[in-house]
Amino acid sequence: MKHLRLKPLLYLICLLTDFSAFVVIFAVSRDLAEQQAGLWYLGMVGAGFSFSAGMASLVSGWLSNQFDSRIVFVSGSVTVALAVVACGSGDTATAWFMPRYCLLGTGLGSIYPTLIGWLNRNENAHTNRQGVSRTLILYCVSWNVGMMCGQLAAGSLFELGLHWLYGVAFGVAVINVGLSIAAAWTVTGSFRDCGGHTTDSVVANEPSSAVDPASLETAIAFKRLSWIANLGGTFGGSLVFHLLPDLVVTIGIPADSHGGLLAYGRSVVIVSYLMMYFFSFWHYRFSASIASQFLGVVGLIMIAQAESIVTLFLGLTLHAQLVGYNYFSGLFYTTAGSSRDGRTLAAGIHEATLAVGMAAGTVAGGILGSMIGNRAPYVLAAVVLVALIVVQVIIFCRWFVFPGRETGSAVADSD
Repeated sequence: MKHLRLKPLLYLICLLTDFSAFVVIFAVSRDLAEQQAGLWYLGMVGAGFSFSAGMASLVSGWLSNQFDSRIVFVSGSVTVALAVVACGSGDTATAWFMPRYCLLGTGLGSIYPTLIGWLNRNENAHTNRQGVSRTLILYCVSWNVGMMCGQLAAGSLFELGLHWLYGVAFGVAVINVGLSIAAAWTVTGSFRDCGGHTTDSVVANEPSSAVDPASLETAIAFKRLSWIANLGGTFGGSLVFHLLPDLVVTIGIPADSHGGLLAYGRSVVIVSYLMMYFFSFWHYRFSASIASQFLGVVGLIMIAQAESIVTLFLGLTLHAQLVGYNYFSGLFYTTAGSSRDGRTLAAGIHEATLAVGMAAGTVAGGILGSMIGNRAPYVLAAVVLVALIVVQVIIFCRWFVFPGRETGSAVADSD
């Protein structure tokens, strides 16, 4: 019975974790933009955050798979709370601020691989896909609602002073630490082995039918394709988090409207998740992924040309649907294409590809923006996304359209 209570607790932790983190992210990026910090510095700050999150995802995914996942999980929540205090007590314009901000990324990266593994540990993606989708949709909605509320709160409180933002973020982070400890205790009551190996008590709850090898091979292929798509999607997504404040300030959009604009983008992401949950047309359909990515390219170009909040609104809408599609489909394929014991590690790789794309985007975008102008990063992101679409098409054709002996001949009904 305790396991039944674990999932709602994990969903709440998702919401509160992203609320705290994105209050801080908004505070940092908006404050730097209003101080007219160089775009290259905004990019480096964002890259440091993303890189630390990616590396922490890989390491925590491996540690959770090999040792006690409860320690990794609780440590991540504590790290987030400490990072809020560290960021709140530092000057964003100094070099010493970077390690404080990277600590926030480390905390996030330490939480999510374990959390995703716990959520999907009882699921068989091949015999109960709708059940897995229900788990994924609640998880995705949870952390996006947290992010959306964090951005709205930060935009509303920004004019009152940064101490308000950091105070709210810290209070929520402390509550989250207590909930994380409670979740770890619940896992203790549900699993005799809290490392990466499934116990008999868990297996007994799973469907017993065997997985078709062709289905598993297809899931593995789509899992890897989704990781490539993640790189392009988050390359552009990182600009929205860390470089867009500079363009927003240039256009003259106030902080509260800025926060509302970002929150609206999150609502589009949530709608994308809901559509993917209720409709299965995208399951193992490569054309659906490519169409979403091309719409994302159009959105980035619109952001690059924006002169008003309306144009930004439309551009963010098109790009946000890509963010939603990539993340939900990536988790779906990561779960379906991984063994039960390997899902924590696979989730770590999934989160790491997101973070690597974000780090590359903010560094390259920041440098190019400093050289050419604050609109150039979005054109660059569109070009990178098109290039990665070409890479995915080539790989898809090699694996599915013209499969060689080394890649096998199992081809799903996937366009």
